[in-house]
Amino acid sequence: MARPFRCQYKGAIYHVTVRGNERRAIFRDTQDFRRFIDKLQSLVKLHHVRLYGYVLMSNHYHLIACTPRANLSRFMQQLDTSYTVYFNRRHHRWGHLFGGRFKARLVEGGSYLLSLSRYVHLNPVKVREKRTLPVEERRQWLAEYEWSSYRGLAGLARTREKAVVPEVVRAFGDPESKTASVAYRRYVEEAIEASDTELVQRLELSTRALGSDAFLRETERRFQAAAARPERWVDISRRRIESGPVPETVTAAVSAAFRIAPQALSGRGNSEARDVWMTLLREACGLTNRQIGRLLGHADGATVGKRLRDQAGSLEYQSTIRDRCASILREIANCKA
Repeated sequence: MARPFRCQYKGAIYHVTVRGNERRAIFRDTQDFRRFIDKLQSLVKLHHVRLYGYVLMSNHYHLIACTPRANLSRFMQQLDTSYTVYFNRRHHRWGHLFGGRFKARLVEGGSYLLSLSRYVHLNPVKVREKRTLPVEERRQWLAEYEWSSYRGLAGLARTREKAVVPEVVRAFGDPESKTASVAYRRYVEEAIEASDTELVQRLELSTRALGSDAFLRETERRFQAAAARPERWVDISRRRIESGPVPETVTAAVSAAFRIAPQALSGRGNSEARDVWMTLLREACGLTNRQIGRLLGHADGATVGKRLRDQAGSLEYQSTIRDRCASILREIANCKA
């Protein structure tokens, strides 16, 4: 059976939704919420994703994101896998945390992005136990809700999260100005009591896209073109869309950075160097786990996949690896220049 594929291209904007398996809680307490946000902020930077907004609820979450590198699947795979590893270890459980693959609807941008942002950020006051409260109480709850990008964008937090790009605030003026933030807050609060009928109608037109009729037609054309390709069972993200450094260049750069011979990367020991090497081969060169595994002398990519998942389970170690990767990529860029 063919796997569902993702329509991915440079500059695409998505509304991503992920739910807990059997709608169970994926965040049990403050520590879980904070750890997910830490991972989100870290991986947005690593994958060069432009995050326009997010909301975390007890059993699901929403992201609004733009992917200049057409790498949504890779970003989401690492985000969900790393959080699952953390959650299962902390709560002494095993198995799937999320209910299937994430859903991603393409978004046209402009007014559609703005109205979607309002719709997503209003999640905390649209749940059953809150929707019957007086408007002022719901407004207060929304203003105080911590697990969302709304407070930063609306000027209600002391500082705005660096990982969140204030694209939706731009509709009201300079996104760095207090005036624009206040205007965005008023725009969101206007819909606390009423439903955005126009947006709901547009959402019902397609499960694949949100936008004008022309955008919906273009999205359908993209999906049909992707479905007609022989490799349709593979995520579009798994094909190299950008031109990155070749594996030989990365191997030489990692060897030089850690002052070891290239052949030592596939031998015993040198675990940090090997983790950096594998991460760069996958993220910068676009190699699959199987291709990396073969470079290491393995029959497939299972060992590589497990090692990268284990690495993602430790935010501190992952941060170290990411910093080393960034440093090596800068060296490669300098050499090319």
